[in-house]
Amino acid sequence: MFAMKISTVLLVLLGLGEASLKQDPCAGCNEDSAIKYQACAKNFGNPCAETNKAGLVIAGEGIKKDVGCCMAKQKHDRCLQCTTLDCSYQTCSKHVNKKYYRERTIEPKDPNWDKKAMKAAGWHK
Repeated sequence: MFAMKISTVLLVLLGLGEASLKQDPCAGCNEDSAIKYQACAKNFGNPCAETNKAGLVIAGEGIKKDVGCCMAKQKHDRCLQCTTLDCSYQTCSKHVNKKYYRERTIEPKDPNWDKKAMKAAGWHK
């Protein structure tokens, strides 16, 4: 009876541990991963492209140009997908970076700022 209770408790703990090990594909989408992707794209183009023994890109199976960079490219693609998630109903995890790959984009607060600046500078009639 006691052994049965212990085995039940162990199974429950293992189940909880397994549930907490689920990975979030949107975690780690930051500037560092974007820079790593850009370096890989500069060095290899498409690092996931399959090549033959002569190093030429082929359509079938072969050797990837660079496996680590291929993983960085796949992560970059997943991060771009994560930016398009609809998080309006708190369905996204806390790791979702909605500004991935455009953190430094300055969005104008006033769409007519240029016209106002020209008018203030005396460029109006």
